[in-house]
Amino acid sequence: MRAHVSRASTLRRLLRSLIMQLRSETGAVIVIIAGGMVILLGVAGLALDSGRAFIARSELSRAVDAGVLAGARALRAGETTARNQALAMSRANGVIPGDPGTTVNVIFGLTPDGDNTVTMTATRPMRTSLMRLLGRRWVDIGSSATAVVPPVDLVFVIDQSGSLGSAGAWDDLQDAARSFVDYFSDDLDQLALVSFGTRGETRLPLQAPFRTAAKNQVDGMASVGWTNTAEGLQLAYDQIVGEKTRERAVKVVVFFTDGRPTAFRGTIGGERRILAVAATARNVVRGYWDNPNSIPMDRWLRPAADACRNVVDCEAWTEAGPPPHGVRGREIARDMGLAAADRIRSEGAYVYTIGLGNPFASNLARPDLDYLSQLANEHGSVNSDQPSGRMYFAPAAEDLRAVFRQVAEDLVIRLSH
Repeated sequence: MRAHVSRASTLRRLLRSLIMQLRSETGAVIVIIAGGMVILLGVAGLALDSGRAFIARSELSRAVDAGVLAGARALRAGETTARNQALAMSRANGVIPGDPGTTVNVIFGLTPDGDNTVTMTATRPMRTSLMRLLGRRWVDIGSSATAVVPPVDLVFVIDQSGSLGSAGAWDDLQDAARSFVDYFSDDLDQLALVSFGTRGETRLPLQAPFRTAAKNQVDGMASVGWTNTAEGLQLAYDQIVGEKTRERAVKVVVFFTDGRPTAFRGTIGGERRILAVAATARNVVRGYWDNPNSIPMDRWLRPAADACRNVVDCEAWTEAGPPPHGVRGREIARDMGLAAADRIRSEGAYVYTIGLGNPFASNLARPDLDYLSQLANEHGSVNSDQPSGRMYFAPAAEDLRAVFRQVAEDLVIRLSH
């Protein structure tokens, strides 16, 4: 006997089967979607927290960079001062040792070549956001920076001509010079001291330690004579190329004067002599010395009464006269100074110049600022292939200490970068 199954019954069974299948697949899809959402949220959290970590590390790096440079600039005052300065700068930039989880360390060391280094490392935690879904609640952010502090071989050249004493500025210069010496380290640096008046003299050859000896020399000087800038610079050159200079040291000449060149050493009347001109509008030749090395550095000595013999029209050698007289004497003195500075810079040394004088005085009564700028090769204006230094100007004697401090600070900043 044959069973009869209605068409409606068949359709109902097919529909029930389809519904059951859909219910089963929906559950699987929901599970897949749920798992995928966790993964997607984790990936999004990783991207978001990575971005936050990058910003946080950039802020930390800025604080560390500023701190390590501050430490490098202060290293010549000792490691304790350098550490304190580095930590103070990091705090000023929002990285404070002792904050929960924050560590900051300052370490001093040496490069393989023997240069001093200051290293700062800092770490602090950052709370995560979506990465917590992957079980990561905190990440550590860290930064480190090192500054190399090269040693300096410094030649300090001081004008001791009589105009400083007559203007009442000599005591101020001595005070400023003593304070300037203290900006450099007996342990890291070397210093030579040169002075010039009618002639130049190396008061202290390049050496370390130097602080006490240099200050004693400054204290014992007197303000006398004319302004032989070229001889002061030539003696500085001799120290820069001398056997005491160190290969890896930064070579620097700091040169101070309150006037224009008024004396030079050269062949005069067929012999090596020093000739001086007046620093007044008349600017007559004052005469010359037959034995330049016998001219005292700290005692006044005029040219002999017959010190113009064998020089044609010596007494008429004025700035108003025609060449080879007139401005010739001052031009020679100036050109010799520029040539000496060129030799210094050709050895890779920096020249920093300081002028003292009333900016409203007449040309002859104040330093030749163009001359000082050329000596320093400011902005590479004389020779772009040579080191570029800087010129400073003090309008009054009481400004000298501040100007010398600025020179030292600028120099130290340059060294620490």
